[in-house]
Amino acid sequence: MANLNDTLPDNLKELVAKISTQQAVPLGTMSDLPFLGIKLGKENEQMIEDGGIRCEIKPSILNIDFDDETIGICFVQLRLNEDDRFIYTTAYDLNIEKQYADCYALLNMKKYGLFVASDAIHDFIALDSEFEADFDPRMVLEHTKAEASEYDPALFAEIYYGINTQVSSKQALWDYLDHLAPFDKKWYGRMSLAKEVEA
Repeated sequence: MANLNDTLPDNLKELVAKISTQQAVPLGTMSDLPFLGIKLGKENEQMIEDGGIRCEIKPSILNIDFDDETIGICFVQLRLNEDDRFIYTTAYDLNIEKQYADCYALLNMKKYGLFVASDAIHDFIALDSEFEADFDPRMVLEHTKAEASEYDPALFAEIYYGINTQVSSKQALWDYLDHLAPFDKKWYGRMSLAKEVEA
């Protein structure tokens, strides 16, 4: 059920004001559910009013060799109502314990929560992941973290930026990450990135 944003605590009001309509934001655990926040534009806020939002969740768990280090990163993408116009992306630095714990809870792939907001209204939705596979994504996450070196968090930001700039749209990022870490490879991939040399 849609509620006015006036009822939100200040931290969530600030979140709604600053996030884009392409990013997902981890919100930690609320009511025993790992939560993510996303924003819809004013032209789509009727989706919140109408309810019935469905959401697909897709992790891409990567070890990336870069600048003599191995970064552990998990991209998580959400797609609403099987519509490529509504793809949201976030990424977790697996070397930061809080981010790793949040990602581990989400990759239980049972239930999770979605805070969906526009500039005016919002709703909190509990969802089932509808995940069926012969592997546990949390085990893949553990392996990825174990393979990672002790790198400067700035390298993570550089990798995140680098991967996002490889593609021209959020739909292309969905396909690119699916190529790097496909479901039949347990959503895991390993790759090397070269540091750009300045002229």
